[in-house]
Amino acid sequence: MPPETSHNIDDYNSFLLALQDTLGVVVPDEQRHNLIERIKPLLTVYKCDSLTALADSLKIGKSENIRSVVLDVVSQTQLSWHMSAEIRDVLNNYIFAQLPENARVWIVGCGQGQFAYAVGMELADYEYKNDKVKNAQFIATDLSTIDIKVAESGIYNKQQMMGLSEERKKLFMTTSDDANEAQVKQKIRQQFNFSKCDLTGDFQSLGQMDLIICPQTLVYFSNGAKAAIVQQCSDLLKSGGILLTGNNQVLLPILDDLERVDHSTGVFYRQRN
Repeated sequence: MPPETSHNIDDYNSFLLALQDTLGVVVPDEQRHNLIERIKPLLTVYKCDSLTALADSLKIGKSENIRSVVLDVVSQTQLSWHMSAEIRDVLNNYIFAQLPENARVWIVGCGQGQFAYAVGMELADYEYKNDKVKNAQFIATDLSTIDIKVAESGIYNKQQMMGLSEERKKLFMTTSDDANEAQVKQKIRQQFNFSKCDLTGDFQSLGQMDLIICPQTLVYFSNGAKAAIVQQCSDLLKSGGILLTGNNQVLLPILDDLERVDHSTGVFYRQRN
């Protein structure tokens, strides 16, 4: 895109409207400040001279993959090793204890894998402290093929490891000879299967789950699109299975087959059937 190209408010709003109408995506206010910078490269790729032109291309499906590419860029997950106190507390003080052996756990919107591995490390700590072995199987998904490849390798540089405590690094990472990068140890990596998943499509092929953790992704979708995604998640959950979203993603209205549980350590949703 030529550097002199500018974007007025109408241009920007037309693109946001196209996202909602075409993909069911609503970009949260706090995520909009850097949206244009993330979208700019697509203007060149799809030969558009403005956001309005890109919006029009999105509506008519100008390119076979334009919708999936735009969705990928807009909803790029900025997750890190950080886990909110609420999610950590409810995992350690209730959910982990409820997981059966060989439980299937789905991490939605895993980005480059940091948060997913953080959950695996959290479970490993729980198993050690409570002398229990769960042998959980983690399925972690994202829309970005590039991010999935990074996650599969489990290799991160210093910047990518920011937020991971020194204790966790010693326990769960193997540092390279030059100490510029480290890899998640095999005992954690072997529990994970990373794959690409488009939440706006049918993802029932993932199979049934005991626990679904969706810490951030749902905030990007309109109520209608979100309801369809949550319905599919509910269909995947085994009886008594849990959907954990974090305190910034209240699900309203709650589906008939999901009950909201206000546990003393946090809120989650449980499959009734």
